[in-house]
Amino acid sequence: MRGISPPARTTMYHYRNTLLRINALTRDGILLRANNDDPHVCQLLGHTPPANGIHSLSDTARDAFAALVLKNSHCRSLFFDVFMPAGASCDSVLNFHREGLPVSWSRHSNSNIREVNFQNKATGKSIRCASHVSISAVLYGIRYWARDELRLIDEFWKVTDASSVMFPVHWPKRSTEGVETAGLNTVRFVLSLRTDSEWTLFSIPDLIARCCEARKQPRWVLFNAIDWFLREWPHHTVLIPTSHALATLTAPSPQAEILQLRNYYKSSRGPYISHIRLHKDITIKSTEELNWHVQHT
Repeated sequence: MRGISPPARTTMYHYRNTLLRINALTRDGILLRANNDDPHVCQLLGHTPPANGIHSLSDTARDAFAALVLKNSHCRSLFFDVFMPAGASCDSVLNFHREGLPVSWSRHSNSNIREVNFQNKATGKSIRCASHVSISAVLYGIRYWARDELRLIDEFWKVTDASSVMFPVHWPKRSTEGVETAGLNTVRFVLSLRTDSEWTLFSIPDLIARCCEARKQPRWVLFNAIDWFLREWPHHTVLIPTSHALATLTAPSPQAEILQLRNYYKSSRGPYISHIRLHKDITIKSTEELNWHVQHT
């Protein structure tokens, strides 16, 4: 294709080995073939590849690919198993969404030895990465894959104990109806958290913990709800900004800065928002509810 360079040989080598390890490909002598014996591979191949500049898979194709990853014993033992309560299995996307629990990770340095600890505080399960190879493979490999590509988890920075919280999420359907329903439900939930005062102040990290981590929703659903407040009640919604420097004050690296900025709401051209103040008079108008039902029935 014009303007697009083919992947480097090293990149193709890693792609090939990854697909072999998750059994998406099998060897047939010197040839590589799609593993048509696996129903998830067949499901994945049954979808039309993304086109017209779209770089992401459809919801069903992504779930099929995620299922292949969750079936891999190494991916489970090194990462996904720590999310699961005793007796629960993460060998399917549905089980991971339904049974998975939040996991915190943090860095530790002792006698020039750097390590990363993953811990499920609800179950006491933990995983320790104490080598450069394991940190690269788990922290920057499987974790990024699960969060950014497979969308099995989301993540935010927990300032109180200087750790990051990863939590399983179930993405709403990408249809307009699915996105708007999730956003409106989150609006209702946020409104239920208000105090009896005229104005209620919320911190964005606290809303992420209560609306997203606890309810297994990605952060963008909460941010869509904030968009709704600004659009429908602009004079009853107050955003409190912070500076980029203050938001990333404790970040030791560019990667840590990016992670810490996940705690803030930001419009396309606006500043980073650390808090939001909502007025007691904000309601979901009955006409909006009526219009919603008329449009989607």
